[in-house]
Amino acid sequence: MYPPSIHIENDLLKLTPLIRQFPFATVISVYDGEVEVTQAPLVLEEIDGKLFLYGHLAGNNIHGEHLTNTKVTVIFHGPNCYISPNDYATKQLPTWNSLSIHIKGHCQTTKDPDELYKILEMMADQFEQNNPSDKPDYKIQRTEEKTASLIHHITGFKIEVTEIIGRYKLSKDKSEEDIRLSGEKLKASAKIGADELISQLLK
Repeated sequence: MYPPSIHIENDLLKLTPLIRQFPFATVISVYDGEVEVTQAPLVLEEIDGKLFLYGHLAGNNIHGEHLTNTKVTVIFHGPNCYISPNDYATKQLPTWNSLSIHIKGHCQTTKDPDELYKILEMMADQFEQNNPSDKPDYKIQRTEEKTASLIHHITGFKIEVTEIIGRYKLSKDKSEEDIRLSGEKLKASAKIGADELISQLLK
């Protein structure tokens, strides 16, 4: 079965950090025989031993209407990069290393303002923790006029997780030295390229 078991990670302690650091996920479902795909930031919560993902979509995103009471697949994408044979200490072939998490679950949607506020509050609280700023963390204010007007134009959703699998391809089928070297390449690759790309796109 693909991928090989050596690249499968089931330990939640190793999965949740990736979800929290890279929360912008791909949500996939099928409606009327057509595959629908949307990307959205999601938060993971554990309630009574069960895992749930929470998020929201713009109200005019038709995908939101089709997520009610349906099965979904969610993919969280972590760092990835090309590994050259020159990156290894021993003779190897080129490969591509990556970190991703594939989740299957059952989705329910909501338009209830109170439930929507709870989702927005949950998301802001988590994302503000990862926001490098000297300013106080932003908090959702239910009395804020702009928030109150927009709350009626979004679709909230909750996904009950039925399966979660990490696909952590990190050259673990190689020697200890090659695992270390490929890991260093992946870490270095995650830090380069983005600045230049973003600068070009903003022109």
